[in-house]
Amino acid sequence: MICFLLTAVIFFTSIRQVQAQIPLIYQLMQAYRPSSLIDERSVINSPALVTPIPSIPVVPVPTPKEPILGATTNVNDPLPAIGGGEDEKIITIGVLGDSMIDTLQPDLPQLAAALKKYYPDKKFNILNYGAGGSNIEYGLFRLKNDYEYLGKKIPSLLSQKPDIIVLESFAYNNFGNSQSGIDRQWLALGAITTTIKESLPKTAILLAATIAPNSIIFANDVPGLHFTALEKVEKTGTIKLYLQNLINFAGSQNFPLANAYNPSLNGQEGNRLYINAGDNIHPSGPGGELFCGLVAKALSDNNMVR
Repeated sequence: MICFLLTAVIFFTSIRQVQAQIPLIYQLMQAYRPSSLIDERSVINSPALVTPIPSIPVVPVPTPKEPILGATTNVNDPLPAIGGGEDEKIITIGVLGDSMIDTLQPDLPQLAAALKKYYPDKKFNILNYGAGGSNIEYGLFRLKNDYEYLGKKIPSLLSQKPDIIVLESFAYNNFGNSQSGIDRQWLALGAITTTIKESLPKTAILLAATIAPNSIIFANDVPGLHFTALEKVEKTGTIKLYLQNLINFAGSQNFPLANAYNPSLNGQEGNRLYINAGDNIHPSGPGGELFCGLVAKALSDNNMVR
């Protein structure tokens, strides 16, 4: 009888130990269900959403083995001129995001090339409103307010009166692995889209999910960053949650979506082909082509270019 009791104690203790080793990320990925009802207007003027967040990069951009797209940006170059002649309309597209957008070069040449395939006779003015190390709440601030980035003063995106705004997820600069963080992103998505609708009713909105991260190589070769294998799993798993949250938001709120997240997966991991080998975070050349190609396709499929 004593041997039986000792065996039972050891068995149940082992189960608890195994359960305790399951990372929080997997528990959240199994349990998370996004809120279905959001009062977007109630958060537009929330101090937490309109106060600028200091631009502290989560991951610094290194001197890469493979050139990082956008790393040679000349901060003294002016923003592209807006508008065209009386006989031909130039369609202005603003792309709002973090460094996953910023590193696609100032005027997003890959997007320009992708758009040419669908609209060979139209002219586009593409504005890169990516800012490295910034979260989605600072994206809301930059939507409505002038700001400074890399020593350059930049006007608010709304002041440029774009015909189309592409809103990326900011998943790589998120609010942590928690339900409150996921809800915070959802509310900010609601605040940004509502602000655009109310300020520029004729401006079309496209939501976009960038490429997936890879937990095996994430942030390898970035000076000063040394994540353990478990930390990489937790960080990339959290990024995936926020990418999926944007996809869920688009479906729930009936916004057109350009989804590079799922096509960039190889099994459960981000396909290395699409990830820059210099920092193992940002899009590679093929990664930028995938994202921009899907943005152009979504614009065409949803008849958003007029």
